[in-house]
Amino acid sequence: MRVLCCLDGTNTQQVSHAAQMFSTAEPLTIALLTVIDAGPRRDMDRTRERFWRPPLRHGPLTDEMQDAERAVSEEVLKAALGDLPQAETLLRQGLPELEIVNAAAEWRADVIFICPRAEYGEPPHIGPRSVGHVARFVLDHAPCPVLLLRPLAGEQFPIRR
Repeated sequence: MRVLCCLDGTNTQQVSHAAQMFSTAEPLTIALLTVIDAGPRRDMDRTRERFWRPPLRHGPLTDEMQDAERAVSEEVLKAALGDLPQAETLLRQGLPELEIVNAAAEWRADVIFICPRAEYGEPPHIGPRSVGHVARFVLDHAPCPVLLLRPLAGEQFPIRR
C-alpha cells in the first residue's frame, strides 16, 4: 500500500503514529509531503495591483523568505524521517490543497493521511469549522481514499447539551 502523509509542521507525531499502526497489517511504501505555501506572496502582490501598481519585486528579500520557508520545510521532513526512516520525502511549492491532490495522483497513492487543520497550541475543534480549507479540498478532490487524523479530544466528551 502506498501512503502519502501530509505534514504541516504540527502533526508529525500523529502522522507517524498512524503510519506505524497501518504498517503492522501490511508493508507500506510511505511518502512524506510538505508544501511551501505560495498563497501569501500572491496575496501581497494582489494588494498592490488593487491600487494599479505593479507587483513588488524585492529580489534579496524574496530570496531570503524562500530560503527560510525551504529550511523550515526541510526541518519538518527531517523530524518525520526520525520516526519513519524508510519514507520517501516530497517537497513542493504552491497552493497546499492543489499540491497535495496532484502529488497523490502523480505518486499513485492508495491513501492520503491528513490532519483536519494545523493546531498551533489551540485545543482540537469539534463541530462546525473543525476541518480547515486545505483538508476540505483534499477530502473533496483526492484521487484516492483519505484518512483524516484527528487529535485526541477526550476531555471534550461526552458532549452535554
